[in-house]
Amino acid sequence: MDSAYLKVKRAEKHLAELSQLFKRGKPFGYYLETNCKTGERATFAKRDEEVANEAAIIIGDVLHNLRAAIDHAYWNCTEKHAKSDGERRNIQFPITSTETALRDSVLPGLPSRVSQDFANALASLKPYRDGGNLLLCAIHDLDVMDKHKLLIPTGNFTKIDSAMLQRLVPDFPSGLIDCGAGNCHRDVVWRVQPMTWTQRRKAKIPPTNIIEQELNVPVEIIISDIDPAKPAIQILQELIDLTRSAIEILYLGAGMNVD
Repeated sequence: MDSAYLKVKRAEKHLAELSQLFKRGKPFGYYLETNCKTGERATFAKRDEEVANEAAIIIGDVLHNLRAAIDHAYWNCTEKHAKSDGERRNIQFPITSTETALRDSVLPGLPSRVSQDFANALASLKPYRDGGNLLLCAIHDLDVMDKHKLLIPTGNFTKIDSAMLQRLVPDFPSGLIDCGAGNCHRDVVWRVQPMTWTQRRKAKIPPTNIIEQELNVPVEIIISDIDPAKPAIQILQELIDLTRSAIEILYLGAGMNVD
């Protein structure tokens, strides 16, 4: 199989690995904490560091393979037209700041070296940040970012509201308006009747007197650096589909029939 498509297949394998990781454990959850001795209750977000860090590594692997896939495709289309070994070593899929930069610095030499169709194919992908294909640019930008720091996924708690919490925790405070859950240590704190020592002993409350309970509320895992409105699995699949489409467009423009 062509090397560019092999890189896409590797990205798909990593995405499947990420999906399985999320089935085994959740990077983020929303919890109810009860201090049985003082009667203080609180809701809060909690991150599983091990799962979140493992997810970050896998996400980085997905993005790296997608960036490499596009580079492989661009190399396959252009390397035989390079004028020197040094030029050949510097071949990579171009990402520019503006359409003007693409047209001034990249496209002019392509018709004579490869073909006008290839230049048109590259232009159709809009690989520039200002008004261009932002998801395509994100593959490059986040791959670079991953070389310096982990792309930690984030929990989206915006779909949690007080009515939802009251169904699960009947004594949750009423009358909360214009507010929502967040990625905080404590979002809402209130008090209920504390338990006596006898009651705590009978209920086998731990020595800390603290009980944590995960609440069954929607907490989507997102990658805020790409698209905070979509679940991480969905947006990564879109990036994979975009990469495959970009490869097909480049190969078609270069007159290459590659599977």
